[in-house]
Amino acid sequence: MSKCVVGIDLGGTYIKGAVFDPSGKVLAEGKLETEVALGQDRVIQNIVTLVNRLKQRSGNDVLAGVGLGVPGALDFKNGRIIQSPNFPGWENVPIRAWVQKELAVSVVIENDANAAAMGEMWVGAARRVPHFLLITLGTGVGGGLVLNQKLWYGETGKGGEVGHMKISPEGPPCGCGQQGCLEVYASSSALIRMAKEKWNALKKGHAEPFPSFFETAQGLAEGAERNDPVARAVFSELAFYLGIAITNVANLLDINHYIISGGVSNAFHLFQEPLRKEVASRVFGMDRETAYKTIRIEKALCGENAGILGAGYLALLASESDKKTEH
Repeated sequence: MSKCVVGIDLGGTYIKGAVFDPSGKVLAEGKLETEVALGQDRVIQNIVTLVNRLKQRSGNDVLAGVGLGVPGALDFKNGRIIQSPNFPGWENVPIRAWVQKELAVSVVIENDANAAAMGEMWVGAARRVPHFLLITLGTGVGGGLVLNQKLWYGETGKGGEVGHMKISPEGPPCGCGQQGCLEVYASSSALIRMAKEKWNALKKGHAEPFPSFFETAQGLAEGAERNDPVARAVFSELAFYLGIAITNVANLLDINHYIISGGVSNAFHLFQEPLRKEVASRVFGMDRETAYKTIRIEKALCGENAGILGAGYLALLASESDKKTEH
């Protein structure tokens, strides 16, 4: 049987993964809770458990490699997590070596948003697109920047970290230690916080309980579909702040293609139009009508599986490179 690879997306809430054959066909997929609060050893063990479980489900006993999409800033040369806002205390963690030791197989690590960008470039919304920024809206906010069909890492590997672009210098505190980052306005937890703030302001002086459907991003989206005023206001605010971030990138890099990924992208239809209008009203060097037509903002086609696909793709590329080296 042909060797396969596993793509893993390490999220703050769930670890998701899939097994791919050499052609990229999905053989098995699944997820486990990350359990960050239980410590680094538990998270590593959960990654290993999921890989072994997926390998068993696929009916393939031999792995050619594992691609691991990890949130935060990474030291690619040494396979370390430098810092990850959604993994408190994970500074300089040698995650590649730890996972390789447990699985006895080659592991490739990549920033999770970069992995998602590679997935979209491989089989998704960015096929044949030379320059684009993928923005993941989930537990946190990440970015994968592709220029000339290659990931842009910057000088220290933090290129594309749009989630920590400063939107408001006196805004809410972010997990990175700063204030007013895009992440505190566009992540799933940010949407819930904003809903609570708006609800409390609306119901001030009344004992009406906070609606249970406001406790998740999905619940807020369903509320917005029902024309709940608080839920709709939250997605309007999301469009406002995300529009500022995209405008800043467009003005700095002069790229016109943006892909929205991650769990919050399931509600893209609720903020797509105000987002496009926000960017068109702000971008430099174009009138609104031209900017509206020129700057493309799309939902990721690979959905929440973009990171898994990209991680698997990177593992496939590494496996093929290893084969060429052997010969």
